[in-house]
Amino acid sequence: MNAKNLEVNSLSQKIAPFEELKSSQLPPSGWVAAIRSALNMTMAQLGRKMGISRQAVSQLEAREAAGSISLQNLREAAEALDMHLVYAIVPKDGTLEDYVEKRAKALAHEIISSANQQMSLENQMVNEERAAYMVKEIASELVRKVDRKLWD
Repeated sequence: MNAKNLEVNSLSQKIAPFEELKSSQLPPSGWVAAIRSALNMTMAQLGRKMGISRQAVSQLEAREAAGSISLQNLREAAEALDMHLVYAIVPKDGTLEDYVEKRAKALAHEIISSANQQMSLENQMVNEERAAYMVKEIASELVRKVDRKLWD
């Protein structure tokens, strides 16, 4: 296993705890407003803890609900609520390794299809079984390297 594979594997392990959170729904008003409300804290009280006005808290909550809040502002609000900000970027389906493998197979298929098309013009086309084997081999090599070509 090379350094890139180790990096992918290490990140997959760090991402794993967040996998089940992909299906959870965010509160419509955003986390800050929902937690503040659950704690029965007013905007003015949160503002005092953050060193900002009630109006600034209202704007912060509106930006979070709209998806335009900065991580720094969210981190500051979490701190004022005596909470931790936790965030992650996780694959839509499966693991990070699955994603790399899926992309490698697609690229390998493109490579073989292109080569096979060129070979067909010369009447030297590879049969389906051989093409499938070649796709598997090329994909395996791309995964082994976590090749930059995967993202072109």
